[in-house]
Amino acid sequence: MSTKNTQTPLLLLWYKPASSMRVLLDAGQGHTAAVMIAAFFGAVQGGQSTHGQAESGPLPFVLGGLAGVIGLYLFGWLTRNFGRWFGAEATQQDTRTALGLSLLPWTLLSMVLSFMIGAQMEPEVIVSYAPLFFVVFVYGYVILLLSLSAALRLSALKTFLCLVVTMLVSLFPLTLFAQFLANLFGSIA
Repeated sequence: MSTKNTQTPLLLLWYKPASSMRVLLDAGQGHTAAVMIAAFFGAVQGGQSTHGQAESGPLPFVLGGLAGVIGLYLFGWLTRNFGRWFGAEATQQDTRTALGLSLLPWTLLSMVLSFMIGAQMEPEVIVSYAPLFFVVFVYGYVILLLSLSAALRLSALKTFLCLVVTMLVSLFPLTLFAQFLANLFGSIA
């Protein structure tokens, strides 16, 4: 007797990342949600720069959200192109979908940390949760690796190497670009 699986692929992403990502990609779903998660991740990261400021306004959140979407498209493009070195045959949309959806654990982790800092919790209390945060961070990376592996149709080792090459190639130019933007916005403010 077969039972119908009533769980959504986004829920399954938490404990079966590769198979649920494959289901989403085969159905052509998830790209819009991936872009929204990337934008929200960027907005949370941008908002973290405003802690301790009396009035920051929405600009850091908007710029962070924009940077999240641009980062998703850039890293999706780079990962897909470097994945070809290892034999991947994925579309850019599939790569972006896998990257964006697998940012969800890190987005939630960033939200919790932002809330703890915004609530002005004692630093000792925040540090006491460091082992839990580390486990969630590593688990998020495993979800990222397995989801991207399903999108690229590569082994986890080849996907890991693809991510290493992508990060190494993009690290220095993006760091210089971020410094340029920080200096530009620092001189305006």
